Amino acid sequence: MMDTTARDRVFSGLVITFCFAVLAWLNGRYVGVGGGQVALYSLLGLALALACLAGLAGLVLASDAPLRREAGWPGALDAVARGFLILLPFTLLALLTELFFGWGAAQAFTQAGIMTSGAAVGAEVMRRSGQKLKYMVAPMLGVFTFSILWIAFSALFRKVAG
Repeated sequence: MMDTTARDRVFSGLVITFCFAVLAWLNGRYVGVGGGQVALYSLLGLALALACLAGLAGLVLASDAPLRREAGWPGALDAVARGFLILLPFTLLALLTELFFGWGAAQAFTQAGIMTSGAAVGAEVMRRSGQKLKYMVAPMLGVFTFSILWIAFSALFRKVAG
């Protein structure tokens, strides 16, 4: 049987995966032409998001000696998962605005959600590492890079999809 922390991490991972799948689908509706391109964008966007989250956990682990000593890789994954749970309201707002109000705001909600989640990851890391502000720098740089990669991926996909 799984311990509570592992169960929480699995639940968080499922929520975050759902959020990025929905956001990728919403964004894919603008950059792809037809169902096949939207599906491809959605799959690639989800893969990009999960790879960036794993990279962010690695960056947190590499930059935070106390976390590395005390909790290791599971602690870094837990900090990223807890921080990215804040993505859920951004996803719900993106769904609401896109499907009910017809606003083209999915990309903005995605970027705002990524950056806000990064701040939450930084706060979680600071909480675990003795409230030292320096431990917030790596997560913020990581999500800034993640955000830029998402934008570049969307632009490149739109250009290739034509």
